[in-house]
Amino acid sequence: MKTLILTGSPRKKGHTAELTEYLAARLDGEVEILSLDHRTDIMPCRDCRYCFTHRACCIQDPMQEIYQKLDEADRILFAAPVYFYNIPGSMKAVLDRLQVCWAAAVRGDRPSADKKGGIILVGGAPESPRQFDGAIQTLRYMLEDLGAACTDVVTMGGSDKAGLSDRPDIQHALETLAQKLKA
Repeated sequence: MKTLILTGSPRKKGHTAELTEYLAARLDGEVEILSLDHRTDIMPCRDCRYCFTHRACCIQDPMQEIYQKLDEADRILFAAPVYFYNIPGSMKAVLDRLQVCWAAAVRGDRPSADKKGGIILVGGAPESPRQFDGAIQTLRYMLEDLGAACTDVVTMGGSDKAGLSDRPDIQHALETLAQKLKA
């Protein structure tokens, strides 16, 4: 069982990393955490529509390796901080290049949802009931295009006031997500 966790945080030791590592430690099989931070040299999508007729992107850059990792993964998770109600720009650039996966519907070869997926999002204060809505919607659609059914979403607001060690409710939610991904 291979799990790929794509993280979008520019902070290597921030709350997103802490939640991701907590979850990864509870998963079986091979787990890879791939950072999609500002140091990722991924070109933006040019909307050339090459992927409408080819199962590939015409841009040759490090994204080719990410496509391969996504194809090989049995479980795909997205983990990100939420800035201004959505994911960071560096992660968004990578998601835009997943146009290849969306275009599978145009080509008629979209994979069935035989993989499992999940979402972890972290936000600061003031905590708001709707602060994660935009990011959740975006990432759910991405999982669908990747052929991964979203098993659960874990969100932690108020991260500027309390971390994971202060939040047994979030620890429990991550443990529950791990169990759902194993089932």
